[in-house]
Amino acid sequence: MAKLLFEYSFDEREQDEAKARGYLNHVKVELNNGNRYAIVFYDYLRLGQDLEEEVKLGHKFVSEPGMIILEEVTLDNMQAAINRLEQEHYFDSLLQVKDLIPSLN
Repeated sequence: MAKLLFEYSFDEREQDEAKARGYLNHVKVELNNGNRYAIVFYDYLRLGQDLEEEVKLGHKFVSEPGMIILEEVTLDNMQAAINRLEQEHYFDSLLQVKDLIPSLN
């Protein structure tokens, strides 16, 4: 089963706030093979609100690498989504987290 890795604490209070915001970033998923990917979760209402704001600014889109849209941003929904997406090989199209860090050599 894929694991969610949170950059910051994700206690009950943070879970409630993520659900209320309809958005959560600074999340990584670790697959069974050890590969890690940066992802961001939106609920469909927040995504619509963000799109409206972008349109007001003259932009015609919202885009984030690794964006996953949920009915609600809850721990159960996030876990279910990454498990299903792992089965569907969704993460194969994303850069691994180690690929996002420039080499110091």
